[in-house]
Amino acid sequence: MSLTILEQRSGRLPAELTSFIGRADELAEITRLFGRGRLVTLVGPGGVGKSRLAVRAAGRVLPGYEHGVCFVDLAPLREPSLLAPALAGALGLPDPNAGTVLDVLVEFLAERRTLLVLDTCEHLVDACALLAEVLLRNAPGLHILATSRQPLDIAGEHTLNVAPLPIPVGASPDPRRPCESVRMFAERAAAVVPEWRLTPENQDAVVLLCRRLDGIPLALELAAVQLRALSVEQIVDRLDRRVLHVRGRRTAMPRHRTLENAIDWSHDLCSPGERLLWTRLSVFAGDFDLESAEQVCADAELPAGDVFDLLAGLVDKSIVRQVTRDGEARYRMLDTIREYGAERLDRRGEAGGVRDRAFAWFAGRVERAHAELASSAQPRVLAWFRDEQDNVRALIDHGIGAAADGPLIRAGLGLGRILALQGLIGEARYWSARILACRDLGGDPAATELIALAGLLAVLQNDLAASADLLERAEARASGTGDDAGLAYVRQAQGMAALYDDRTDEAVRLLTEATVLHRAAGADDVLVPIADLFLSVACCLGGDTATALEHAERAVAVTEGSGDLWCRSYGLLARGTARLLAGAADEALADVRAGLAVKRDLGDRLGVSLALDVAGGCLVSLAQPMQAARLFGCADRLRRYTGSTMFGPQHALLRGFFEQQAGEALGADAYRTAYETGESLETDIAVAEALAERPAPDAPGARPDRPALTPREREIAGLVAAGLTNREIADRLVIAKRTADSHVEHILAKLGFSSRAEIVAWVAAER
Repeated sequence: MSLTILEQRSGRLPAELTSFIGRADELAEITRLFGRGRLVTLVGPGGVGKSRLAVRAAGRVLPGYEHGVCFVDLAPLREPSLLAPALAGALGLPDPNAGTVLDVLVEFLAERRTLLVLDTCEHLVDACALLAEVLLRNAPGLHILATSRQPLDIAGEHTLNVAPLPIPVGASPDPRRPCESVRMFAERAAAVVPEWRLTPENQDAVVLLCRRLDGIPLALELAAVQLRALSVEQIVDRLDRRVLHVRGRRTAMPRHRTLENAIDWSHDLCSPGERLLWTRLSVFAGDFDLESAEQVCADAELPAGDVFDLLAGLVDKSIVRQVTRDGEARYRMLDTIREYGAERLDRRGEAGGVRDRAFAWFAGRVERAHAELASSAQPRVLAWFRDEQDNVRALIDHGIGAAADGPLIRAGLGLGRILALQGLIGEARYWSARILACRDLGGDPAATELIALAGLLAVLQNDLAASADLLERAEARASGTGDDAGLAYVRQAQGMAALYDDRTDEAVRLLTEATVLHRAAGADDVLVPIADLFLSVACCLGGDTATALEHAERAVAVTEGSGDLWCRSYGLLARGTARLLAGAADEALADVRAGLAVKRDLGDRLGVSLALDVAGGCLVSLAQPMQAARLFGCADRLRRYTGSTMFGPQHALLRGFFEQQAGEALGADAYRTAYETGESLETDIAVAEALAERPAPDAPGARPDRPALTPREREIAGLVAAGLTNREIADRLVIAKRTADSHVEHILAKLGFSSRAEIVAWVAAER
């Protein structure tokens, strides 16, 4: 990835931080190729500018795609089986069952006109090829722009070889019309050393440098950084000596060799400590913080107290770049530079040891996070995981093959919970299954709990056969060792399975036993209050709303005391359900809205789908059937994507009752229209309607007359709706941030809005 692309996480196009040089012919060719086919792959060596070109090309064609562009950075991903789930996440889809994720993607994309940018495919080329082929065959409006060091090699693929920037030709190039490689070096050099300018005196050296570096953008950027300490003439001299020294022993293609020579040369300019840190930082799959760098990279040879100064030196040399997450400094290496460091780490014979240390650090962090999940620290823990998930995935994968049993199993327990709390049930099952398959678990009580967790996750995806096998295995282990704490989790999962299987009386018995065992063990885990939640649901299904309310109240009270927002919000939804069935729809809707707001803030998509269902039931009882039908439609779409529902398939009985009432109130045709509108409604819009933050279409004031926006204001409103900050908007449009601030303020004032969320809703409604 280019040094000049802003780090992104969400599926939107990254903002470009520096000027885009040249590539007019390539941009035109990409447009032409998309006129001939629906898959274009940009092919070339690392550092040649494929990612930057893809981002610029996608930005140019964005208006032609009704449903937008989704950018997916595959560089941190190591597991081919996680490719489709990663794409689903980038598209904003809830986590589906691993076995249905392709169906979910096909269904979502089938009727959409979307451009998908798959960046850095080479290490997953077979998986990317299979995924692209399936999606393109089933989604006629889909176009894919891929970047890779080799083609995907599937039918219908058009490839464009991305060459380096043009280099100067002739003995004395015209200084008034510098070629693109010279322009790029000059602009990057001026950014590094503000007073630097391309002059007649240094032009010959710059021309020679661009020729030596074959016009490769990454190599030019690395060279520009050295102007802080060297003149252009000195840079050329050092590079010449490096090239002469290594030429003849490389077997790679010339452009690969040139880039490696440039990185070799940058490596030589680093101090011994910086070189050592560079190699060790290569174990991080994603970005990282200073504490992780100190814990993973330090030892007797590299003291922890030296890491910060050495890291700052690597940042100054553009080997490492700084990124910001929620105001905190984090660091990342480009994929090409990480590979270079990893190769040298292998040569030193340290790769296994440093990765073991990284696994131990992140496994310990996950274990500590697990302990904090049932507390007020929960949002911070989930935010931490979102920052570190690429590293955690990579190191758990390493631990499965190399680490000791105990830390891996405990890390699996924490990871499964963290993923489940974000609605990522499919991925949680994936890692649990891999950990359980790779070890002789012996008599470790934590292993019993991990098996029970795997069984519970299977229940949540209504895979009752798999759940029964796992829970039978866990029960045998717990009973055989007198492990009542582990047996509590088994009984809880068995009770949930019974409820999912319409065995309500058995569910009540098993869940009640689980609550007794949990109390006896003094358990304060985030999963413990779930027993009361499902007891409440079971009682609702049995018609005992008074007892259902008691169980829900207990779950809410316990979680209010602990600070656990995830379970508390589910407790509010369970209490809202009990109150709704008891005839108190107003009180029920207040509970449901409070729970839904938390689910939205936590990013718990599984919980959002449930809350929309219950909110719809409340609105039916409050004589708002059309709004209810819209929420039912959106909830059903989310449920198809998750492959699960938190309160089980029997919850559909309750939903069906209110759906019938709404249909009778509206009439079949009007209900179907409202329902189908809700199915296609963006989740954020549906949530805003359910929370009464945005009036539903048939409510008074839903579409008031608004002053017209100027074309520029409409463009900026669209970027706000795409999730860009004012700084990112300014970078995208090449305007001052103060100008972007002013535009956003004018948009809010014209539309009578007070928040960016209202702009998002307005843009969606206007489309």
